[in-house]
Amino acid sequence: MKRFLALSLSALLPLVGCGKNENTLRWDCEFEELDLSACDTASLGAVQAEGIWNMDFDFGDGEHSPGVIQFQGTSPHVAGLPLTGKRVEPGVLLMTSELTNANGVPLRYLFAGCRASSPTKLSGVFRRCSNGTADLEGTFEAARLTRREGEAEASQVELVLELPLPAGSARDVFVSGNHAYVSAYEGGLHIFDVSTPDAPRAPGSSRLVASLKPSAGDVWNEVWVQGPAMYVASSTKGVLVYDVSKPSEPLYKKTVPGTGVDARSLSLDGNWLYVAAPYPNAEVLIFDVTKPLEPSLSKRYFVENTRPDAGERPYGVQARNGRLYVSHWSYGLAVADVTNPAQPKRLGSFTYTAASSRTAVVGTFGSRTLAFEGGQSWNSYLRVLDVTSPENITQAGEFKLRPEISVQAMALSGERLYVAYYQEGLRVLQVSPSGALEQVGYYNTWRETDTGRGASFYEGLSGIKAPGDGFIYASETSRGLLVFREQP
Repeated sequence: MKRFLALSLSALLPLVGCGKNENTLRWDCEFEELDLSACDTASLGAVQAEGIWNMDFDFGDGEHSPGVIQFQGTSPHVAGLPLTGKRVEPGVLLMTSELTNANGVPLRYLFAGCRASSPTKLSGVFRRCSNGTADLEGTFEAARLTRREGEAEASQVELVLELPLPAGSARDVFVSGNHAYVSAYEGGLHIFDVSTPDAPRAPGSSRLVASLKPSAGDVWNEVWVQGPAMYVASSTKGVLVYDVSKPSEPLYKKTVPGTGVDARSLSLDGNWLYVAAPYPNAEVLIFDVTKPLEPSLSKRYFVENTRPDAGERPYGVQARNGRLYVSHWSYGLAVADVTNPAQPKRLGSFTYTAASSRTAVVGTFGSRTLAFEGGQSWNSYLRVLDVTSPENITQAGEFKLRPEISVQAMALSGERLYVAYYQEGLRVLQVSPSGALEQVGYYNTWRETDTGRGASFYEGLSGIKAPGDGFIYASETSRGLLVFREQP
């Protein structure tokens, strides 16, 4: 199990009672109290203590958590905590954060470098103290986010349109007809006219046709449009249903199943809508959408043999030809028979060490059915799985870039796989019938200087669609809606 985002400010509050501590005051979070005797501190002199770094925290008990160091800007931080001190000198790289919790207890955090394998690669130790006494410690890896060595901005891909969002950070994109629907977490959802995306517009004209705002405390995740209906995955209400017969005037219809459901991912196959809801119950909600604007809950599906208490929760769904593929985090990828959607039945699964299965797309290549599965943690990457026989899933290929960056979304069009690879940007892969992948193009969308960078481990290209009109549509957390075209 992973402590998903455990190093946020709230989650790192110590397990103490009242504000006063009867014990003798200690100073465990002074730099001199850290044991760095096994470290190569001389190597730290080359570290670039600037920019934005992704982190992986190891708590020493099998659990990990992602984090970010933001050295730049007016509010530098480390792992969601304010960076109140930085000490960089020969043999020393130390970051500190000091604050007081709600009970008045002083907290101090140390993040100390241990060794550097390059100016942009660092390992170290961390410790948290409450009233001077250590109560949490472990190790971390960190890597500065820069463009991959030897790469230009783009290869065989051109950017034909870029549309910033009026509010929020872009999460997902769906294209239907002449419109792109971009969800934006707390920023709601924005609808753009993308007819002739490569054609210039008259000065002053806008492609934005409508925006929707969520209720306070709600976060909007994936979006799906089918006919007149738009479905939005809500972090607090399940699925929001809108009538978008006229995209410039979206009309709210209803919420299903209601409050208290954290919906993350959507997939529609025929007249059935599948919704991954990791919290609170770790379930897949299955709706009959024969009447698109009146979804009817048919089944709450709990993937057999999974353990939510061990972090095995559904974050992604892909439905295709009577099969349901569930990205079930630490459980891996599960495959279920949904020829009768009201009675799903698990057929098989594929798991791996330190699994963080987050997204998958599926296609047929010759006589084989291949699933492209992506994890979302340090050291995760894209796996190609032969799911022709779900009872005996085997790995047929893989695509790896850097361990500090993970996959968020994928789209399949023919033999092309388009990957939204967070800070690695867009990756275009050619798929062979054997499952082998060859990169044939890319576009580096992530730039350190863009507004809002360094807020999360999960930044960059966040959503991708290839509807077959010759363009590739993507959501980018800082840049908004991006439309690409492959070059011959």
